[in-house]
Amino acid sequence: MNITLKKYNKKVLLTVLGILIAIGPLTIDVYLPAFLQISQSLKVEVSQIQLTLTCYFFGIVLGQIFYGPIIDRFGKKPPLIFGLILFIVTSLGCSFAQNIEQMMILRFFQAIGGCASVVISRAIVRDIYSLQESAQAFSNLILVMGLAPIVAPFIGNLILQQFDWRMIFIFLAIYGILCLVLAIFKVPETGGFNNDEKISHAFKKYFGILHDYNFLINALCGSTMMACLMSYMTASPFLYLEFFKTSTTFYSFLFSLNALGFILCAQLNGYLLKKYSVDKILNKLIYIPLIFGCCLVLTVFIEQQLALTTILIFVLVSICGAINPNTSALALANQGKHTGSASALFGTIQFITATIFSLLINYFHDNTAKSICLIIGSCGILCFVIKKIFGEKFIEKKRNKKLLKQNSAINILN
Repeated sequence: MNITLKKYNKKVLLTVLGILIAIGPLTIDVYLPAFLQISQSLKVEVSQIQLTLTCYFFGIVLGQIFYGPIIDRFGKKPPLIFGLILFIVTSLGCSFAQNIEQMMILRFFQAIGGCASVVISRAIVRDIYSLQESAQAFSNLILVMGLAPIVAPFIGNLILQQFDWRMIFIFLAIYGILCLVLAIFKVPETGGFNNDEKISHAFKKYFGILHDYNFLINALCGSTMMACLMSYMTASPFLYLEFFKTSTTFYSFLFSLNALGFILCAQLNGYLLKKYSVDKILNKLIYIPLIFGCCLVLTVFIEQQLALTTILIFVLVSICGAINPNTSALALANQGKHTGSASALFGTIQFITATIFSLLINYFHDNTAKSICLIIGSCGILCFVIKKIFGEKFIEKKRNKKLLKQNSAINILN
């Protein structure tokens, strides 16, 4: 455990990191209820307002890659403070935007500013905690990922009841100021300036991290479960409101139920980590997405039923809350020297994978639930295949190399 913890209370630090990491989902979801009002105000179609969300997603992908080598070079706090200042300025800029072009550019840079807190929070957890403790810490932080998408639209609606859409971005700027104050006074510097780290070597460093098979397997394993979650969020409005013809009230209930399952599994994982190793837990949990993913794929060949489909998706979404903290901890376990770059690359892989599967949901949309069940179910199956089949091959290869070295050493001695 890092010496930094002697100065910082664990619970306080995790709370602060949770507030910082909430910037991502909060900034995505809080303005969704205002799409119509923004389109009317800027005199454009709602579809053009959706492009501001696309620009934000591009900003997240590029921003994470941008921060990785900078964090390794300059430490955690300077890039975090820079990112939060950029987030505050661009949030205020969005509140004064006069046309869609300004809004798209500002949202892109708002994402670059905001994603600093996500990348750096993950890197700080890796710096401070051991493998077992980092998995527990990620289980606590995953609560934010479950709660923020639920709470954010309610906050957006509440603001719209009293003010216009511009106040939503002022709220985000105020939230950014809160994060900035916490970053300055409550976030420890766990890395510091490092002359040996060259920003010009960024791609070489990323390439080297990808050669860590442990990182790659766990990053991809976690990414498929994140893709499962994002695909569900993308497809759920059509699936329940249009295909199954449920009421908006019932849909909101199901959405909240899935979020609750996600949170409970994260907490269950935290409890199990007190008794068992990260590897042991993950190797058992990995069978759940395989079984329920296969069942969901098989529903393609029968008439989709609301109860069956909902139960299968509920389990797949919920188990993300238990699997993802463990894959995060395992992926970063060997990356002590380059926590910033590893955290950035991990987040980028997760987001790109999730985006690809979400796009596949839209591409294969055929006004039925078949493509939705097929893609969400496939995410669960792929999670198992990557971890158990490719992961086991890697372990076997590593074991064989070790035996070969031992045999070579024995032959030399003889």
